[in-house]
Amino acid sequence: MTQPEPLRIVDFSTHMSGPLASHLLVEMGADVIKVEHPVQGDGNRGNEPKIAGISDLHLALNPGTRSIAISTRSPHWSDVVAGVTAWADAVIVGSRPKDAVRRGLDFHTLLEANPQLVYCVISGYGLTGPWAEYKAHGQNMDALAGRVEVDWNDGHPQTQVGWRSAGVLLAGVFGAMGVLAAIVKRDRGGGPQFVHTSIWNTALWWNWRDVNTWVNNDEPWHEYRALGSRYSMYATSDLRALLICPLEKVAWERFCDLTGLDQLSARGEWTHSMDFGYDDEFPLITDAISRRSFDDWTRLLDEAEIPFAPILTLDEAVNSEHAQVNRVLRGTEVPGGRVQMAASPVQLSSNPDEAAQPSLSDLPPPPDLGSDTDEILAEVGLDHLVGEDLSGGSR
Repeated sequence: MTQPEPLRIVDFSTHMSGPLASHLLVEMGADVIKVEHPVQGDGNRGNEPKIAGISDLHLALNPGTRSIAISTRSPHWSDVVAGVTAWADAVIVGSRPKDAVRRGLDFHTLLEANPQLVYCVISGYGLTGPWAEYKAHGQNMDALAGRVEVDWNDGHPQTQVGWRSAGVLLAGVFGAMGVLAAIVKRDRGGGPQFVHTSIWNTALWWNWRDVNTWVNNDEPWHEYRALGSRYSMYATSDLRALLICPLEKVAWERFCDLTGLDQLSARGEWTHSMDFGYDDEFPLITDAISRRSFDDWTRLLDEAEIPFAPILTLDEAVNSEHAQVNRVLRGTEVPGGRVQMAASPVQLSSNPDEAAQPSLSDLPPPPDLGSDTDEILAEVGLDHLVGEDLSGGSR
């Protein structure tokens, strides 16, 4: 079967959201050109921690892409921008609206180079409103979206240990989704498309359950710890945690039979298919689960087909047999050896059998800064700039 031409994506963005969007598209087969500053790159090349001597973000977000290095101060900037834009199916821009205009990366300017362009801009706080021109950095948007839980230590506020930002990542996911939807719409006769998402909006959306209950009922969504005795964590004899969820009638009856709680088997109100339990069941279930080990309960609950989940550490999850057969990691070769990074959870296959046995080939290594400049210039019809200094005096 003849392979279709890959989507052509030009990524003008920096740091995390835009590069994540283009990376997800690479994992689905796109040809991505990164337009980078000749010294700073996309802002991800110098980050800590290092893996095999390379920034973890550069390894995670840039494998399989190509890099052209040029400064906005270069006299050839506008020609190069027009050339790569004309080549592209879609471009990704990450900036405030006024900065995009200043750099000649706004929608109307790029549309002159490609009248059928899909243009994706990922902003910090949106295109309008009192926060639209705020400078954006990582955690800031989550903070203004009500997502940052604070620990106070001796009067000093600190981010809770283990907290991770949602907005910068979700904006990349939604950006990639928007690009794909816009390309379909354009190719069905919709003409050029303008795609926008903001990091702040996606961070706020991540809490959509709480958003919905706050704006309508003036209260937060449920706390998982308060859902009930039949949707709760319990400690095993070796002090490991199990999340046990026998909410449906059949599951509850099986659970009572397995744990010796026969006196509770017929207890429940099943009009809406699930019963979350009763407070006086907690001590009875706690005692029953405490009598066996984590491994024993994992085996027994699985065999009885009762909804449950062992509470694993991230290390246990990533190194599990399940993770290995589902190919959650994808490799790439770098000078320091082969490294593995988290793979996109979206995998395309030609049939279900192929999908059930995923085989992910290694991605090409992340490019050196500007390593593909001359090749890209020639490919987009700018042969006269091959070998030219595009640094604009950047240092």
